[in-house]
Amino acid sequence: MDSATRREYIRSTSARSYRRRAIYSRLYLLAIFVALLIAFVPLASILQNVIGHGLHYITWSYLTTSQQLPSIVSPNNIGGIGNALAGTAIVDLIAVAISIPLAILLSMAMFELRSRWVSAVRAAVETFIGLPSIVFGVFTYVSLVLTTHQFRAYYGSLALCFIMVPVMTINALAALESVPDTLIEAGLSLGLRPSRVMLHIVLPAARARVFTGIFLAFSRAVGETAPILFVIGASQLPSLDPGKQATTLPSLMYNYLTGSYPTQRDSCWGIALVLMVTVLFFNILSRIFVARTNQQ
Repeated sequence: MDSATRREYIRSTSARSYRRRAIYSRLYLLAIFVALLIAFVPLASILQNVIGHGLHYITWSYLTTSQQLPSIVSPNNIGGIGNALAGTAIVDLIAVAISIPLAILLSMAMFELRSRWVSAVRAAVETFIGLPSIVFGVFTYVSLVLTTHQFRAYYGSLALCFIMVPVMTINALAALESVPDTLIEAGLSLGLRPSRVMLHIVLPAARARVFTGIFLAFSRAVGETAPILFVIGASQLPSLDPGKQATTLPSLMYNYLTGSYPTQRDSCWGIALVLMVTVLFFNILSRIFVARTNQQ
């Protein structure tokens, strides 16, 4: 085969290959678009229903007044969600305050130590992430509520820690492992102790990703109902005392859904909108931290 024939053969083969790859590329893009459309339709339906039914509930009075018990005489007297907002704040903030140091210390230990025990701990932590959240609620109920015969707000915080600590730990560990080895070696070559290298070099370099894991864990825990439903009791008055009973937004929604009055069930749309905005806010914060990390 002479050079001219060979060039023509290569040109025709390349043209056929290009047309085939172009068709496959268009089919691939079409499949992605169809999958995106299929996923977007139920999502748009949920957003439309939550916003359409719940937006008119978002008033200052609804957010600040406590819930009321309706009656046959006044079935519309359900009040607001002020007590649930206070209960959600105290339960979740205590859970965050406990979970952050535990998760960071645990991730540092798994990063520094290399042994079979550490591998077993990591496997256990990863297993905890996949467990149903109601398991933690039942464990807290059996170990604390049945022992003390009391409901307390911080029992719910302890139950949420079982959810937040594994998520924060795995994210923090991934953040520490993403730090270049050259930074660690540079610190050790200067004569710094490994603890100082961790505190002054590795952790600051991984700070943004660690905060991302914290926000993701918090956004997951803020809407959990099963872990806290059996352990925090209920309170119609706003209270920041963790030793007393409390009502959170998810538990209030559950109580309203099982209530006897239609006004209570309708009010769940407003609670759902507040929860959705809260989760969206913390997810946006995590995205911001990820974006800042990628720019570094």
